[in-house]
Amino acid sequence: MRDYSVDVQAQHNVTLTPGWDVHRLALTFELTGRGNYTVDAPFLASGDLWVHEMPNPASYIGALHAPKGPVGLKPFKVQLVLETAVTDRQLRGLEKLRAGADLVLRAQLSLTALTETKHWPVAQDQEIIRIPHATWSNALTQLDAGAFVDVLIPVTTVEARATGARRIREAKRAIRDGRYEYAVTLARAALDPVREACNTQKVHDQAAKKKAAERDQEERWAVLIQSAFALFSGAPHDDSGTTENFVWTRADAVAAVATAAGLLARLEDRP
Repeated sequence: MRDYSVDVQAQHNVTLTPGWDVHRLALTFELTGRGNYTVDAPFLASGDLWVHEMPNPASYIGALHAPKGPVGLKPFKVQLVLETAVTDRQLRGLEKLRAGADLVLRAQLSLTALTETKHWPVAQDQEIIRIPHATWSNALTQLDAGAFVDVLIPVTTVEARATGARRIREAKRAIRDGRYEYAVTLARAALDPVREACNTQKVHDQAAKKKAAERDQEERWAVLIQSAFALFSGAPHDDSGTTENFVWTRADAVAAVATAAGLLARLEDRP
């Protein structure tokens, strides 16, 4: 009978190291020994990594191994790094499955004692690893596999702009829920304070009388804002023969919300 235990706790940080079509994914865990054990008693950690609770039977990612070899037990937390290989195809699949939400993985771990094996030769553990959206997206940029920009919309006392920021937050939730048309509808609504602050309609009409190359900077911004508003207006409207046939994908919704968020954030220095 064993008279000690090992606590394992997954961390939220992740590292992706680029390779040629196959990359190294490193996850961090914290181990703590408890009970009657020999300090620095070596354990070898290994396991398998899976996608957790995602609607896809192909949820296995790969085998986990400890690149630095055995880890010694301590009465305090020690870090354990486990690695696996992921392909470009797996990364694309993970991005499609998580759809902008946090990435949740499951590690099936085995801890094998290399000494004192009479007490505890092998133990099993399962750890759920929740990697925040921003953390995973930033890790992907290390591979040049994707680009991630987090648009911070400043806190404002202007009621219309605060409402616009709230609509952006709601639109992001709509994307996670797969409600892409609704997300675009919210992005359109978030442009209302932008159009008001920039006097977009008037400046746009003025710009329309000029050749594109002759427009000044303010006029070109107005054309962009008005064009985005007109495009996004296809989501809440079902006009016969035109917008009734519009189909909105996740990529469309992400582009719409990112555009509206960026234009809203641009109002920071405006009265």
